[in-house]
This record gives sequence, structure tokens and C-alpha cells, in this order.
Amino acid sequence: DLIILSGAGLEETMEDALDTVSDTPQIDCAQGIALLESSHDHDHGHDDDDHDHEEADHDEPSDHDHESDPHIWLDPNRVEQMLNNLAAGLRRFDPTHAALYETNCRLAQEQLKTAYPQMQAALQDLACRDLITFHDGFAYFADSFGMHLLAAVEEEEGSEASAMEINEITQLVKEHQLPVIFTEVNGSDATANAISRETGCQVAQLTMLMDGPEEGDLSTYLEGVRSNVNTIVSFFG
Repeated sequence: DLIILSGAGLEETMEDALDTVSDTPQIDCAQGIALLESSHDHDHGHDDDDHDHEEADHDEPSDHDHESDPHIWLDPNRVEQMLNNLAAGLRRFDPTHAALYETNCRLAQEQLKTAYPQMQAALQDLACRDLITFHDGFAYFADSFGMHLLAAVEEEEGSEASAMEINEITQLVKEHQLPVIFTEVNGSDATANAISRETGCQVAQLTMLMDGPEEGDLSTYLEGVRSNVNTIVSFFG
């Protein structure tokens, strides 16, 4: 009856499938949300079967040099905007239950508004605010919590980072005296471990929050964001 998209180009690899149901109404939850530039060109002609989330240009000219990063949900503030888009779309397509959608949106946003300052406070006094991750989507997390994503190593499916990339990250770790670099849960850690052996830094995991909750609330999402916050605090606090 209705297709809900995270948006910002996340579902680019599903375009053919979506074309077959083009008459089905769609809600784009990224509408009007400020996007960050992806630090990598992801158009390498490969299939990202694990996540199906290759970045796509977002209303950019065909000769664009950079693409927008679609991983907007890693910022709780942008999630609040996503909820507005979702609720507005549901009210439009199902006006009979408009009041219920409005109430549920408000309740979900109240959960975010309660949790976000607590997580922000936990990260406030970190000795280090620089991150190196193995996914550039964490730029949204860094943007939300006043941190700085120094670098992100984007490894292609079935391959590891180049020797040049490993050397660049190694130098950054040494220069900024980082105690830890972060891989993605369920992602490869071979390159990170190589950098760890070279620099003595530790390797920890952050979650991209790609799994949807079974419950009808934000508990799974909030637990995931808190997990990332707690992991960072445990190494940088």
C-alpha cells in the first residue's frame, strides 16, 4: 500500500524494483534534511550486498565531483526531522488515523529529546574528539555530537584498503595520538588490525544501526546510539 524510504540516495540499488511498483505511494524521510558530502566516490561498479546502500548524488548535476552521504539516521537530530516527514506522509495517505500518527510522532520525538542531551553530556568532556572509522557515514554522528571525523577507510566488498590508505591512517593515528580506531559491526577488521600493530592503538566496533526494531518504538535505535556513545567514552573518556 505504501513504500517508506530512508531517502538521500540510500535505496539507489533498489531503483529497478521500485520502478515495478511506481504507482505505489512513497514517503521520502530525508526530504528537506541537510546532507553531508560523502568523502568517497562509491561508484566503482560493484554490488554492496551486505547493506545495499551505495551513495547516490542528491539532485546534483551529472558532472558532480562529490556525492551526498545518505546515513542521516546516525544523527539523532536528523532522525527527529525524519519522524516529521514520516508522520506527515502517513497523515497524507491515511487521513483517517492522522491524529494517531501525530501523537506517535510526538511521543517518539520526546524520547529523542530526552535521550540526546544525556548522550551529549556523556561526550562533552572527552580528552580526544577526533575519530577514525571504517565508514564515512559516522560523519553524521560526529556532526551531531561536536566531534571530528579525521578519516574514514571505505573498504570495497572483498578487498582491503590500499597500502597508501593504510599509511595515511597510520600517520594520522600517530599524529593525533589516537588510542583507538573504530570498525563497523559485522565489517572487516583486517586493515584496522594492521594499523593497530603499526601504531599500538586499539580497535573497537561501532554500529551503523542498520537493523530495524521488532518493537513499535525507538528503543532499538536509542540503544544503538547509546552503545556507540558508551564505546567512544570508554576509550576517550
